[in-house]
Amino acid sequence: MNLLNTFIGIHLKLKQYRMQFVFFFLFWLIGFVYFLITEFGYNLGQIFLFSITISVPSDVGNFGQFYVLVWPILLEVIFFGFIMGELFERYNPVITSRILASHKRNHTIIIGFHHLSERIIEYCVENKKQFCLIEDNEEAVEDLLNAKLPIVVGDATETTNLESANAKDAKEVFINMNDVRVAIICTEKIRKLNPDCRIYVRAFADHVQEYLREPPLNAFSFSTSEWAMEHIQDWTKNKKGGAIVIGRDNLTHRIAYHISQQPGRQVYLFDDINDDIPFVVNEQLHIFQEFACHLSDLRAHLNLEDITQVFICWKRESEFDESIYLTSKLNLRYPHIELFVRIFDEELEDIIKKFKAKSFSTSKNAFKELQKMVSKDSAIAPKLQ
Repeated sequence: MNLLNTFIGIHLKLKQYRMQFVFFFLFWLIGFVYFLITEFGYNLGQIFLFSITISVPSDVGNFGQFYVLVWPILLEVIFFGFIMGELFERYNPVITSRILASHKRNHTIIIGFHHLSERIIEYCVENKKQFCLIEDNEEAVEDLLNAKLPIVVGDATETTNLESANAKDAKEVFINMNDVRVAIICTEKIRKLNPDCRIYVRAFADHVQEYLREPPLNAFSFSTSEWAMEHIQDWTKNKKGGAIVIGRDNLTHRIAYHISQQPGRQVYLFDDINDDIPFVVNEQLHIFQEFACHLSDLRAHLNLEDITQVFICWKRESEFDESIYLTSKLNLRYPHIELFVRIFDEELEDIIKKFKAKSFSTSKNAFKELQKMVSKDSAIAPKLQ
């Protein structure tokens, strides 16, 4: 691996400083031609020595004197100083990972580093599948960069970054972005670069999914929220009593609206952002623009004795502590309430189970569902038993 990184670094530096080498060569060529024309009676070997100023004719002209003066300066500054210094500097992992990505062929591209993307990468590494990742947050992929995995750090909507990931030779692309606009732009640009590869795009809205599936994009769209809702529908079927839903994204809103459609159920949605709610509020759905992480926050608006189910849908890793705290307090004070907590890491399931709560929307389940829709030659296709 060290030898590979050395060659990659040298290749990258030579490519990056191509113009300096071109200028250096052209200056030498002009000197060689000058001495070839003006110095009769010398063979090519002697002319070459003149051009690199190892020896100089005694009767050299004005340009020759200028050349003899400038050549050693260029040799020292450009070649020995600047170029050699760059070649032997410690390699930047961001640059090294980018050049590794550019060498991939018939590979899988993952755009956006989230929990589902992490599952895809783990599967590719474990099964020695060719892949690369595009992510604009360098801190989020710092461990992957240090592991020398093929990563392009940058905006996936920029054509140069897609080209660095060699999108034109990719076998398939997984776009796991929260921003629908970015996902659509990426899909359109990738399809222009590569008309044949399979593109799998995570999208929530039905009209967006329909647009992605139509020619010329011909993408395969999926929604992790829809997969999670299959469990939610089972858990809420034929239930009575009020429900609390806490969160701020599409899945949160979808859960709240779904329960509010059930006869006789009152739903209390706590969304501190209260933005982009995709449905018309009905009489059974009550929305509070608050960050509810204590029992007192909930009691201020409702009687917890009337609640039979609570769904905690926060998805930021920094909010897991609040999720655990609220779950533990609800389990202790109101044991009759069914608790459901959204997590992404299966390693946290045991903690949730201590408080008799169920987890949902895990990245493991989403990955299994995604495996069901990919082609047989996909990098993440289930292995045949």
